[in-house]
Amino acid sequence: EGIEFRMLTNPTSIIGDEKGWVVGISCVEMELGEPDESGRRSPIEKAGSDFEIPCDVVIMALGTSPNPLLKMTTEGLETNRKGCLVADEKGATTREGIFAGGDAVTGAATVILAMGAGRKAAKAIDEYIREKKH
Repeated sequence: EGIEFRMLTNPTSIIGDEKGWVVGISCVEMELGEPDESGRRSPIEKAGSDFEIPCDVVIMALGTSPNPLLKMTTEGLETNRKGCLVADEKGATTREGIFAGGDAVTGAATVILAMGAGRKAAKAIDEYIREKKH
């Protein structure tokens, strides 16, 4: 699929241009800290490891349910009674230019369903961008 995994990398901000289009994402490298009482080693930021990844699209994959901050901080983004994002069959949400799929829309489900939703949303995002650029 051409996906590059960057382990122990934490995005810190999305970079946009003067027209509001995404042009990159700022990140910082992480490393595993000392084990806590349970033996778990939590990631900590590597000093001076900031870097940027040029891109024109950001697809957030955050977990098995949408972060409630999304609705609170994004005007026009509707959720259902379970807190999942409302999206049509192509993944378009109630806010223009924002697409969602997978667990953020359905709640916890299988990876296969999330991948299918991602493919549909990717196609819809491509169509949306092509229409906006013309």
